[in-house]
Amino acid sequence: MSSSISFEGLLNQSLDQELDGEIAASLKNARAALEQAQSLGDADACAEALARLGNVHYRLGHFKKMGEFARQSLSMAGQKTRARADALILLGVHAFETGSLEDAESYFLGAADLCRQIDYPHSLFRALHDIAACIYSMRGQYNLALANDEEAYRIACQIDSPQQLAPLIAMCNVCIDIGLLDRAQPLLEKIHHCVAPQSYYYGYYLMLVAKFAQFEGDFSLALSSYDQARIISEKTGDIPLRVFISLGNSYCNRKMDKLSCASEWANDAVEWASRTGNRRMLGRVLTERGFVAWVSGSPHLAETDLRTAIQDLTERQQFFDLTLAQFYLAALLHSNRNPEAEIVWQQAVERILTRDYGCILDRNRELAYPLIAAFANSKNSTLAELSIRCITYLQLMPPPPVHIQLLGGYQIKLGGRMIDYHQLRKRRAGELLALLLLEKGRSLTFDQIADTFWGDKDTKNIQMLFHQATSSLRRILESQLPEKFSSRYLSVIEGSVTLTLPPRSTIDIEVFEKHCLEEDWENALAIYSGDFLPGYLYSGWSTAPRERLKRLYLRTILILAHRQWEARHPREAIDLCLRALEIDPWQEDAVLLCMQACLALNDRPGAIRVYQELERSLVEDLKTEPQACLQELYRSII
Repeated sequence: MSSSISFEGLLNQSLDQELDGEIAASLKNARAALEQAQSLGDADACAEALARLGNVHYRLGHFKKMGEFARQSLSMAGQKTRARADALILLGVHAFETGSLEDAESYFLGAADLCRQIDYPHSLFRALHDIAACIYSMRGQYNLALANDEEAYRIACQIDSPQQLAPLIAMCNVCIDIGLLDRAQPLLEKIHHCVAPQSYYYGYYLMLVAKFAQFEGDFSLALSSYDQARIISEKTGDIPLRVFISLGNSYCNRKMDKLSCASEWANDAVEWASRTGNRRMLGRVLTERGFVAWVSGSPHLAETDLRTAIQDLTERQQFFDLTLAQFYLAALLHSNRNPEAEIVWQQAVERILTRDYGCILDRNRELAYPLIAAFANSKNSTLAELSIRCITYLQLMPPPPVHIQLLGGYQIKLGGRMIDYHQLRKRRAGELLALLLLEKGRSLTFDQIADTFWGDKDTKNIQMLFHQATSSLRRILESQLPEKFSSRYLSVIEGSVTLTLPPRSTIDIEVFEKHCLEEDWENALAIYSGDFLPGYLYSGWSTAPRERLKRLYLRTILILAHRQWEARHPREAIDLCLRALEIDPWQEDAVLLCMQACLALNDRPGAIRVYQELERSLVEDLKTEPQACLQELYRSII
């Protein structure tokens, strides 16, 4: 009995060490478990230990050894045993990485059936997760993938499996890949609360943080997170994670126009995938390297990589990745006026529409629009219809969130793109946007806009100026949008202009006012970075909101100053009072509090200076004197 317990203990230690990134120790305990099983002559125990060894070698990217251990395990396991279920799962993973999805699916389904027959939930959850992550996700059957991983996660929680993060990570990855960022965000937060720092799963968590950031356009956070994940991948020896990291770094650098750096990362990804025989990643990394080659000015190299990727992904039935590769190839061929572009585009667009891969179009609009425009009037009626359907599909895709700063400057971040400030100054586009943001309902009539901007112009000129302003703003918000396409942000219908901001958009003045309404004065103070649109001081429409926000800011400062004084923090109270006086040098309440705080610190000269500056300002500017209580305090000091 003690030998059996010791054997189980070795297996459990090996698994825990693997998840903690201690691969050498995990391998050592797995070997010790095998030696103990062999000394006992227990075939099923040997099969379990062999499967454990195979899993550790999988983490190291040793797919050949992994396959050998998996086959040995299956040959030794009994027909209705847990060891057989584990061996089938391991063979499925091996087939997924190096062979075909059909073989992998067969092994996983066989393992799931066996687990149900022998009531083995610990591996049933693994089989369901592997079917989701290795089969359905690869084929682009994302609804099935999410449903299976949800069931796998439920089972893993019931048995308190140390691997319960695996289905969560897989679900989050799927949601990010297909553009469901609102669904991915809570999953990412859940993983963050559960994952142990520096563990094997922590590397994948960082990779997900990076992917989420890259699709949000925050490339600084993405690159930083990829760098942290790379340290963990090197510590754990996890090859698939290393390939994901290289792929992500290539994407980010490509988007930042750092093409030589992107090329290095893409080559690194191809090298790792090729060296380890990792077929599930090979098509992906070839697609990325091909795209980098194209934008770097090497179309022939790009075409070679893309065609090789398409061949590999077709054999593997990795339909989402195949569709992306075909889409890139169609765009490349079309740019070179190659007539084959029509065939490849039709293959890609059919799958995009039938399999709901709209995120491919959405994330590559600069490539999609020229293809749609070129083939919407094709003599091939089927292709023309498919291309026109893409227009509708793109219109239904939720636009990226907009983050707008109006306090202390004018900045707009749309998805990952910072809007050039000089564009906002053209044809009053920036003023029109700000005016819409200030309006309740974010909608204005032609007459309201005309009266605000061009009250002194004749009707004919106003119509032209109005069209120029709305067209400029439309192009700013969606730079690649063709004229005939409707904007997802700005609609101009029957003389009214309406701005629509998607979920997760932020406007700093709204956040500031919300904090004030909730009496969250500290956060209100933190977000107020300066006057409302200081670059538009001479635009009459901006004066009223600027003064209203400034008064609210002044109120925020004074409330916090009084709180600091009541909390017996005179130094902090003085700092806040001085900030208030920078805004309003006649603010007597701030002067009184500042004088009291200075006296609490035995700073009589400071109190005298504050009073005298107030007195000078009031006399010179308003021909009046400070209120009586201030004069009395001043006299008591001197």
